Amino acid sequence: MDDVLKVSDFAAYRAGLEEQIKNFALGVKREQGEVEEILGEILGRLNALEAGAPGGAGTGGHLPWSLRATERDWQDLADWLDWFGRHYAPQLHLRIWPCWPKHGGVVEELAALRAAWCAAVEADADPTRSGSELAYWHQMWLWPTVERIRQNYMFAECETDHSPDRPGRPTDTAALSARVAEAEAERHRLENARYAFFAEVPRGWTAERPDGLWRSADDGWEYLSLLDWEWHAAAELPVKREILRPLPAERALELAADRQAWVTYWAHFTDETDWRAGAPPTTVVRRRRSPERILDEAYGPDGWEPTDAVHDFLSARPSDPPHLVEIDAAEAARLADGDTEL
Repeated sequence: MDDVLKVSDFAAYRAGLEEQIKNFALGVKREQGEVEEILGEILGRLNALEAGAPGGAGTGGHLPWSLRATERDWQDLADWLDWFGRHYAPQLHLRIWPCWPKHGGVVEELAALRAAWCAAVEADADPTRSGSELAYWHQMWLWPTVERIRQNYMFAECETDHSPDRPGRPTDTAALSARVAEAEAERHRLENARYAFFAEVPRGWTAERPDGLWRSADDGWEYLSLLDWEWHAAAELPVKREILRPLPAERALELAADRQAWVTYWAHFTDETDWRAGAPPTTVVRRRRSPERILDEAYGPDGWEPTDAVHDFLSARPSDPPHLVEIDAAEAARLADGDTEL
């Protein structure tokens, strides 16, 4: 009997010991996770400092209350909070600890709470109003704000001594850029989902390099202007329907985004004799064939300006037409000394 008791006692001792070991391990894991998080935040802030990130960036040009407030504003907020603590005497778990000025988020919350209180007091004193503003403030702003402060900020750890804030890590800029791009693509997809897209493919052109882009919805037609790169409504379809080739929306938008594919560039020589003699070109010219009109331009000291050079070369009517040699966008940019966005 004694041996049985001893075995059962040992089993209970072993089970208790195992439970303590498990709890110890879980506690270590939790503490390790918190330490790793703190170290990650510290490293993130150090990286931001090394990269020269400004401390006030990201406010969108609107400073928070703590940076706009005067010394008088800070004192008024402190006096109001001291009055609140004496007058309302909230329970311990809802009190505002004296170190509140050291907690950025808590400061902003409290400043907003007092501003709402001032507005409610002013409205409540107006005899023409219903008199329910202060009641609404107590119900909707006071206790929800206080509870949120105690629950969501490290301020709750300051009961006996101030515990500094541990700011979150900075935004992952790569993830932000990717998400912005995804949102932009999705916005374009939704905007264009109702359209049927077509490539304008007359003789001598291909669907891969069309002469224009069109889209249709609700029996209305729009064309992509190659002058301002916007879609414009057409009173009627000015081209033959049979030269329009259906395009998937994705491909149509890809073509629309590739602006260089719609422009023809030439190196401009005074005449063919100069070109054959190896003389350098005098400038670069370009043509954009847009449904509303054809635009020919030459690059000069003041940028792109209208020119007759393309017309004179192609028509050969003048007695001394210039000589043009077709080039790609990269060569055009080189001839323009890289001073302009082609």
